[in-house]
Amino acid sequence: MSPVVRQNIARALRLVLPLSALVLLATIFLVSRGVDPNSAADVADLDPAQMARAPRIASARFAGMTDDATALTISASSVRSAAEAPEAGPLELEFSHPEAVLVFPDASTARFTAKDALLDQKRGVLHARGPVALENSDGFVLELGALNAALDRTRLTGSGGVNGHAPAGDISAEAMELTRNGGADGGYLLAFTGNVRLIYIP
Repeated sequence: MSPVVRQNIARALRLVLPLSALVLLATIFLVSRGVDPNSAADVADLDPAQMARAPRIASARFAGMTDDATALTISASSVRSAAEAPEAGPLELEFSHPEAVLVFPDASTARFTAKDALLDQKRGVLHARGPVALENSDGFVLELGALNAALDRTRLTGSGGVNGHAPAGDISAEAMELTRNGGADGGYLLAFTGNVRLIYIP
């Protein structure tokens, strides 16, 4: 290719390339539609008005120790204040998809998950609304209608029906209670009440 031809091609490219870029930019602006600020909320499944009225904390985690030395950890996908004026009194927190873990002094554990829960600092209780799934390190896997967890001592009370699996077989009852057994080993006692049925599986 002669030098004259190469120079002509270079001049043509210097003219054509910038014009092509301008055409592309103009096409983008002409073809693109206006941005609807509400469409982002629809895609994200969020309610901006609700978020403004009730701000929340995402991926929250709380940890503490009961008076009888059981470690209690509560985590949730989000937490928000349930009180009208949270600075005016005891905390009332609403948890979304909470998970709580109890670690007893003898290293045994119990954990439960729920759809949502309300922490009432005035009453010293976490009220988990069902379905609530509870399991412990001894092999109990239970589903409950609702569960209350005391914040100052080791006490879980389940209501609304209890169904699940025990190490000996399938079990059902109207209610259950998990407390510290008071022994030197620092374990716990799990008791079922109200029309208790156990289907023994050898």
